[in-house]
Amino acid sequence: MTETYESWRQRAEAKAEQVGVDAWRGDPESSVYDAVLLRRHTHELTRTREAGRAMELVPLLREALYRHLGELADPRLYAATPLGTKYLVEAFYEEALACIAYLADPAQTGLDPEFTLAGFKRASHIFGRSALLLSGGASLGFFHLGVVKALCEQSLLPDVLSGASMGALIACGVGVRTDEELKALFEDPSVIRTDALKRLSPKRAAKERALYDPARLEEVVLNNCGDLTFEEAHSRTGRTVSISVSPTRERQKPRVLCYYTTPNVLMTSAAVASAAIPGAFPATTLRQRLPSGQVAPYMGTETWIDGSLKGDLPMRRLSRLHNVNHFIVSQANPHVAPIRRMTRRRGAPGLPGIVASSVRTQVAHQLELARDLSRRTPLYSALDVAQSLAGQPYGGDIDIHPRFRPTALLRAMSNISHAELLQHIKEGERATWPMLARVRDQTCVSRALYAAIRRLSSAE
Repeated sequence: MTETYESWRQRAEAKAEQVGVDAWRGDPESSVYDAVLLRRHTHELTRTREAGRAMELVPLLREALYRHLGELADPRLYAATPLGTKYLVEAFYEEALACIAYLADPAQTGLDPEFTLAGFKRASHIFGRSALLLSGGASLGFFHLGVVKALCEQSLLPDVLSGASMGALIACGVGVRTDEELKALFEDPSVIRTDALKRLSPKRAAKERALYDPARLEEVVLNNCGDLTFEEAHSRTGRTVSISVSPTRERQKPRVLCYYTTPNVLMTSAAVASAAIPGAFPATTLRQRLPSGQVAPYMGTETWIDGSLKGDLPMRRLSRLHNVNHFIVSQANPHVAPIRRMTRRRGAPGLPGIVASSVRTQVAHQLELARDLSRRTPLYSALDVAQSLAGQPYGGDIDIHPRFRPTALLRAMSNISHAELLQHIKEGERATWPMLARVRDQTCVSRALYAAIRRLSSAE
């Protein structure tokens, strides 16, 4: 029998009951937050909202959110059970959402709708938004589909998505589909092509300096993702997809392509470029759709390769472009995921995590020194890539990883069967289910603010 979220939750509830988790959840005290202050703020919000004092509620809600949201995101609050956190924390979130819903209804508050809308826009800018970041990982990256499926089924899929390498292919496929189309896709994933790897002849491989046929990769991506531009996809689905690409020219910078920066670039060409692993696929150019409808090169003198080499998780650029300050990371890179899974257990970081972080910092520093000393030598490019791989961040606020299976590594650069695709999707779901409570709590305020903005904007 195939495991579902409902069956997983029933088992988790039974386990929680056996170990007495309910007593921990019912105890408001915690070293993470000030229980007395949190309870007082919750009561003040409730009393002010029920009294209908909207003008008093606005600054009170802003202060309470600003004071508590950071500390309530601490992973230690979810270490006891994946089902949720302290009941006091949940009560605070519920009251905050009730206040937002109340303030978003001018008929109840009597406030001017334009004034209210402006206030919500300011609040959404202050408190930011969440993004789902999909790493590379070759064929192991089909794991991301399960993560997306689990989040989508609970209406928790962020509107902002980012992908690099294999993650770009998944982000592209998600970004061009509506929620209804995603649901249909997961009901029948047999329409997803997984045969992107076609070996080149030895003669052509030597000429291209690559093992696989880029035309086959583009054919498969076109089948799975369509031929929309970034702007067309955003207009169609409301999703903001960003794709990382790395340059082949030394003085060119890595880019994050999205509907803000490159609205007319074809998402398929961006995804293919981001998936062009050096040695596996040749570097490629980006393409754009002109106002006439014709397709032409974009920055035609530049070629691009695997986005994960320079920006697997481009968090700084996402923050700047899309006001993102909360990152959900699906990490499937075979050289990263096992270590992240070992060192980032729920709760406070342990000794393995501290040691691994220290070693990684030292390695990145030494590679940076070696790279700078070899600037005018043939080794510079290789050391630059190595330093980028060692020095860039690979985790976020909430990290989701597959289980480490050595047998899966052997298939990382192989076409997978339909049965293997279903296995990757199910593994992604299982890895996401224990994180859903954290995702729901830590994104509920930003989701409510954006929902209020949409509601008030549509009423104008």
